[in-house]
This record gives sequence, C-alpha cells and structure tokens, in this order.
Amino acid sequence: LLALMSSVRRASSTARKQTHTLTRTFVCALTLRLVLIVWGTYQDTHFAVKYTDIDYVVYTDAARHVTQHRSPYARATYRYTPLLAIALTPNVFVHEAFGKVVFSALDVLVGAFIAKLCIVRGFSEKMSKYAACAWLFNPFTCTISTRGSCEAITGALMLATVTALSNGRTAAAALAYGTMVHFRLYPIIHAIAFVCFLNGDYPRNRKLFRGDLKMTKTLSWVTVENVKFGVVSALTFVSLNWISYALYGMEFINEALLYHVKRADHRHNFSHWFYGIYLDAHRDAFAAGSAIETVHRVAASMLPMLLVVSFLGVTYARDLPFALFIQTLAFVAFNKVCTAQYFVWWFTLLPLVLPSLMKSTKRGSLVVSLVFWLIAQLHWLAWAYALEFQGAEVFRSLWFASLAFFAANIWLVVTFLRAHTLTPFFARGRIVKMKSF
Repeated sequence: LLALMSSVRRASSTARKQTHTLTRTFVCALTLRLVLIVWGTYQDTHFAVKYTDIDYVVYTDAARHVTQHRSPYARATYRYTPLLAIALTPNVFVHEAFGKVVFSALDVLVGAFIAKLCIVRGFSEKMSKYAACAWLFNPFTCTISTRGSCEAITGALMLATVTALSNGRTAAAALAYGTMVHFRLYPIIHAIAFVCFLNGDYPRNRKLFRGDLKMTKTLSWVTVENVKFGVVSALTFVSLNWISYALYGMEFINEALLYHVKRADHRHNFSHWFYGIYLDAHRDAFAAGSAIETVHRVAASMLPMLLVVSFLGVTYARDLPFALFIQTLAFVAFNKVCTAQYFVWWFTLLPLVLPSLMKSTKRGSLVVSLVFWLIAQLHWLAWAYALEFQGAEVFRSLWFASLAFFAANIWLVVTFLRAHTLTPFFARGRIVKMKSF
C-alpha cells in the first residue's frame, strides 16, 4: 500500500511538472507574439516597409465603416464575413492592435489544441510539447498572426472541431465546423472526410437504416452521428449566412461568397494557373469551342482538385488528423489561387501528424521533399520580386518557377502519403493509442 501511494505521488508530481512545462511554453509563445506586436507598431511608425499586413488595414477600415453604420463592403477588397468586421470594432474604439492580440491568443490556443490531441492519441507529454512548439515557435506562423492575418480563427475552429469529435461531442464539432465554413469557404472540402469518419467505430454510433433490403445495404454508410453532424453544421452555416444577408444583402453574397468561388488572381499567386489567367484576355490563341480550349477549361476548373481531395478524404477518413492535413495540402497545391497565407492552413494540421511521421523509415525522403519545397518557393519569390519591384518582363520565367513549385507540392503530397502509416482514430468506440517514443 505504501509503495502504491508513493507511486501515485510520483505520478502526480510528474503530471504537475509536465503541465507546468506546457503552461510555461504557452506563456512564452504568447509573450513572443505580444513583443512582435509592439515591434510591429514601432516598425510601422519608423520604417518605410510596414510590418502590419495590408489585410489587417482592410479589416480595420471595414470595422470603422460598421461603427459609422455603413456597410463593411464599402471598403474595397473586403471579402470576408461581416461578423469579422463587427468583432473587430474595438480596433476603432479601444486600440488598433486589439485584433492582433485576439489573433495571437487564438494562435496560442491552436498550440494548446495540438498538445491536447497528441496526448489523446497516446503520444508522450514530451512529444506533444514538441508538436505544439512546431506551431507556436514557427517563425512563419508567429508573424502571420502578429501582422494581423485572421487565419488563426480558421485554425482554432478546425482543431476545436477535431477535439470535440475526439471527445464524442458531435453537435459541438458540427457547430464549430459550420462556423468555420462561414468564415472561410475552403473547409467545405473536408465535409466528406468528416462524414466518412463518423462510421461504426465512432463512440455510441449506429446505422440509421437497418435491415436486409438492397437499399438499406447501399445506405449502410449513413449513421446517426454523421447525419447529426451534417444537419447541425448546415444549420449553423445557413444561420450565420442568413444573419449576414439580413444585415448587408447581396453585398455579402457577392463579396464574401461568390467572389471566392470565381476568384482568379494573376498577382501574388504561387499557382501555375496565374499565367493562364493573365493571358485569358488573349483567348484567340484557342479556337472558340475547339477541343484544345475544352481540355484547357476542364484542366483549369476545380474538377481535378475536387477529385483528388475527395479521394484522399474517403481513403484516409478513419485517420482524421492525417486526412484533414493531406486534403488541405492537396487543395493548396491544386487550387487556381495560392498565396503565402494558404500555407498556414496545412501548417496548422502538420504538428498533429509529425510525431507519427518521425517514426517512419521514410522520414529522410520527407525532409528532402520539404527542403525542395522551400527551395522551389524561394526560387519563385526571386522571380516575383523581379516582376513586382523591378518591373522586369519575366512572366514566362515566373510561370516556369510556378510549375517547379507545383511539382514540389505534388512531391510533398506523395512523400507524406508514402511515409504515413494509416492508424484509425477510433476502433470499436475507443481511441486507438499510437505507440509513443
């Protein structure tokens, strides 16, 4: 009995130390971000090159319009939900850095979600802390939030969805997911992965249709929980859109929804499709209605991306964190528009799969592909700098750089798929613990 009590005390002491270590990590991460916000204010005041992201200026201007009882869409290039502008009105009333502090706090919350999900999956506290640090102290993610990008909202809602599902709270997960899709349309690509994930292995789940009829067998994938997830998330999404429409009418529909569906940028776009968009005015190069033009239009549509993303979602849905990660990486690679902030979307999910990938025998090739991805990105940036800041006529060279970057992204997707070992999140209603190391 004394030995057991001593063991419990030691375990309790170790847990307290580990919790204290994680808390210190989060405090350090938040402090770093606050320092960067202060530095950003100084840089904006004293240097020609501003630290604050132009998008943050757009958010603040839109919030100012709201305080003046005007539409946030009166601010040119504001393409977001009006709820964001309303939430950032303290930028006008309190301090212009209010939004940056909120985004930074959400950034740290993402790190907390990462640590929690890693622990839930059976990884050691040490590895969970390393996974969280891969996000919290990543120079790219630190600067994105402190410069004023709202991507932390999407990241926090994404991991809140996964965390709720890990606890068997389907309705709460659906609420977070519906809100996330309202803020950013792209997570709609994950719907198929979530539906397939909520299968017979999910806790307290059962088939919606029972019997031996052929139709019943065809609908065997339909369960109580994935129907609940679909209904609640759809109602949340529709409700938030209805509120936004009631406030600002067709301005909201056109700017926050339709714009992103038909968006076609040829500036600041990593995608190799930028050159086709740039040359789109010269469509005489293709005979109208010709087979060549038809192939070009199909290839340039969302169809190839949707096929790839859907296939990955169905194939890896049982291993939900990896399914979401690889879907997002493929989406960014195939999308017609790709900016630097899009990388944050899969950076958010990368720490969840890093601990398992570190055990892979193919981790060496994974490192090589990541290095090649970084080199291809720097190569693209060099040509983009020549075009944007030096006015050089390098469109074709930039296009070749975009093709190289696309190849690097595809290589990265393939390498992750080869290095990863599929491990179901749930089996018979219980979380499958991955071997820690």
